[in-house]
Amino acid sequence: MRPSDADRGIAMLTFAFVLSQFYRSCLAVIAPELQHDFALSPAGFGALSSCFFLAFAAAQIPVGLAFDRYGVGRPTALLLGVGAISSIMFVVAPGGGAAMLAQIGLGLACAPVFMGLMHFASEHLDEKRYMREVSRSNALGMIGALCATAPLGWMSQWIGWRYAMGISAVCMVVACYGVWRHVRDTGHADARHAPMGGMLIDSARLLGMRSLWLLIPLCVAMAAGTAFRNAWSGPYLANVYGLAAGPRGVALTLLSLTGFATAFLLPVLVRRTSLKQTILGWACFATCGAVLLAIWPGQGVAQSVACMGLLTTIGMLHPLVMAQGRGLLPAAKRGRGLGVLNSFVFLGSALTSWGFGVLANVGHDRMWPNATAYGVIFGTAAVIVIVALVPYVFSAIGHGTVTAKGPGQAVAES
Repeated sequence: MRPSDADRGIAMLTFAFVLSQFYRSCLAVIAPELQHDFALSPAGFGALSSCFFLAFAAAQIPVGLAFDRYGVGRPTALLLGVGAISSIMFVVAPGGGAAMLAQIGLGLACAPVFMGLMHFASEHLDEKRYMREVSRSNALGMIGALCATAPLGWMSQWIGWRYAMGISAVCMVVACYGVWRHVRDTGHADARHAPMGGMLIDSARLLGMRSLWLLIPLCVAMAAGTAFRNAWSGPYLANVYGLAAGPRGVALTLLSLTGFATAFLLPVLVRRTSLKQTILGWACFATCGAVLLAIWPGQGVAQSVACMGLLTTIGMLHPLVMAQGRGLLPAAKRGRGLGVLNSFVFLGSALTSWGFGVLANVGHDRMWPNATAYGVIFGTAAVIVIVALVPYVFSAIGHGTVTAKGPGQAVAES
């Protein structure tokens, strides 16, 4: 493949990743409007928001196997085609059932994008350029998360959420065509001829590694913080403080900017301490936000947004935990092993989004004050993280662990 062809392929995968970040976070801003238009209870909204992440988690290992056998382009374009149809379905959905089906399709569409970007870039770029391009693409992905905050909130308030989401549907169609047109690659011959059943069994055997099970609870627990940025911050700010879509979007912008700043700070902390100390210390620090919100859930908008911003930064530990997991895996199984860990990350997102909806529904049925109900939810988030940190204390650092060399960058130690 010529360098210009690789550049166009990386550009289209980066554009798709921006959309992926948008769809991960967009429901939080328009949650009250969705609950009203689809007649959803709090538990129903929790189920709606969990559909995306459940599909995303379920697709991780099959997508990794497809990349090995067929390359990045064809599987990713196929799933983005599913996403294009699903994005249109979500815009015109008459009720909650159709919206949930659309969210499942969008989760499947977004599942291969960033993993495909890293895989494609590693196949066509040298190591130095690979690090630069992937770091740049990762940073550009935040544009999608930011578009899902204040811009989406104000547009929803002015023209309605369906028209606002219609723009993203058009972008999904463009991304599907761009990946199909410009990401041209093939898989590896050995993987194409290997029995699919054997590859799946080999992936399942990774779950027998004790070292991974010391990381898996934290993979799940990180979602206790990101669930607020991706889904539950909007209902919280609407129900407790009465914020409209526009101001909610501004608050979520602050959450995203806090996460963006944290992503640049964490590599600095890794260099000055260690990977494990940074993960453990920051997880404890971020959990303080949940504890404060559990005690004072209705203290004031500014204080609540600040504490919620602190809590959501636990999601920025995701690449560091993946780096630690990479060092524990045999070189020949790292791709599938990271797919297994990533499955638990997004399974955690699905479970917490649904579980927080169940708790909100209990509070609604028992007529708790809104602040009390959300205080219980924040307290539950704190407990989830604390319980996950107990096994993590005993986790190991492998020989191939990635260490940070600069903001947003990492290289492997061999």
